[in-house]
Amino acid sequence: MLIISYLLLSLALFLFCFFKRWHLFCCLSYSVFLVCFLAIIPLPGEDKVKYTAPTQVVFRFDEHRFIQLTGYGCQGRMYYVDDQKQIYYELARHSAKVLTEPFAHMPEDYIFIPSTDYSDIDFSQDGGRSFTSIQLPTTDLTGHYRPDYNTVENIVVMNNQFFLKDKNRGIYRSPKPIGSGFAILSPAHEEYLAGLIQYAGYRWTDQPQTMPIMPANYPGWQRWQCAPNLKQSITVYNRYAPLIKLQTQLRHLLGVTDEVRHEKETN
Repeated sequence: MLIISYLLLSLALFLFCFFKRWHLFCCLSYSVFLVCFLAIIPLPGEDKVKYTAPTQVVFRFDEHRFIQLTGYGCQGRMYYVDDQKQIYYELARHSAKVLTEPFAHMPEDYIFIPSTDYSDIDFSQDGGRSFTSIQLPTTDLTGHYRPDYNTVENIVVMNNQFFLKDKNRGIYRSPKPIGSGFAILSPAHEEYLAGLIQYAGYRWTDQPQTMPIMPANYPGWQRWQCAPNLKQSITVYNRYAPLIKLQTQLRHLLGVTDEVRHEKETN
């Protein structure tokens, strides 16, 4: 092999010059030896593929507004995103899960995002720039009760109002989006709180008997979507790539055409 001949010849010349104390030729021959050695040594030569927590859109309001989840098994860190207005709001740092019940939400300034156990609802009045947490009331005339994924049949948000249909308590709703004060009440709660002035007046009129129907031009999804087995790969580029490129150039300079078989890099 030609490169081996170069290597042995430069080594022999280096040793000869070393014993003769020819310092200049010693340095030159040693440099040639290093060049030949670099041209022949196998280097780790493959990029590595690693996997990280996947990021996916789990619900879409329209083309620009969506809910994003980063984590394994449809559980993890959750964000509300409006890429047109450059809004990126963290709803949960960890352990957030996707809703399994039917869910339709018009792209409006009022945003309602329930937790999966319906213990609270993330609520925004400014298009997602800020959120507060709303707790569903758990006491009415019949006792203690809270909806869960077994009893919730459907959720609709339109005209800046939240509607949730529960098998046992009927339709929960938020008030019309005017005035101050906020709550999400079922018919039983409204009856229980009927004497309080903040739950009276125009904001609480027109109690629905059926769930609102989304308009035909609704641009969003009807359910949350998530791929539990999704994996997100990232390529870790070979850190020896510049040396491999230099090695190829040296071999070409030395007139060596056969390739070096590089080793796989281990973790």
